[in-house]
Amino acid sequence: MSEVVLEVRAELDVPGETGRQVKVFALWCACLFAAVVVSAFRRPVIPERDRGTDAQQLIMEGHRGERAAIALLLGLVLPGALTWSLTHRHRRGGQHARGITLDVTASGELRLWGRGYGQSVVLPGAEVSERMVDVYSGRLGAWRERRLSVRARMTLRGSPSLLEIGTLAEARDEDLALGLVGGEGDCVEVTRADYLALLDRIRTSAATPAEP
Repeated sequence: MSEVVLEVRAELDVPGETGRQVKVFALWCACLFAAVVVSAFRRPVIPERDRGTDAQQLIMEGHRGERAAIALLLGLVLPGALTWSLTHRHRRGGQHARGITLDVTASGELRLWGRGYGQSVVLPGAEVSERMVDVYSGRLGAWRERRLSVRARMTLRGSPSLLEIGTLAEARDEDLALGLVGGEGDCVEVTRADYLALLDRIRTSAATPAEP
């Protein structure tokens, strides 16, 4: 395996927001189903001697209180806590994104891996370009992103020919006169410093002529 000369961690996984929404929906459904099942299994059994008496009334009142507690804990508190934890994990700079790695190897390969990713492009001879992108991603809101695109002239078997990396745009980026497009959120973001380090390394490796 070729030596890694630059390795950075992602700051935000924009496509991962879709996966987060699916997980949130699934866990709410699971918790609500669990609340119904537990409540059904906790249904009291009234002894024959207590039916139609005050004792039965007391038992049923206790059961209603227990059902309310089950509904509150399993149907609201638990899924709410899990949703908060999942959202916190998927925030900008959260653990989810930090599990995604971008690296450049000495042989001139750009790799994106972790959290379901497994992509790489060959850098020598690749076409490198930048543009500004207005991104919208539901809960995360909207923001402007500086986007780096690397399109390989030669590809590895089973690998894409295009890989994109983004970072939050700053006011000074307007001076670069980059083209502006909107509605694209299909790349991971890195910090500003990591983006500039990747940009420099990628441009250097891409300037190397591709092997015939």
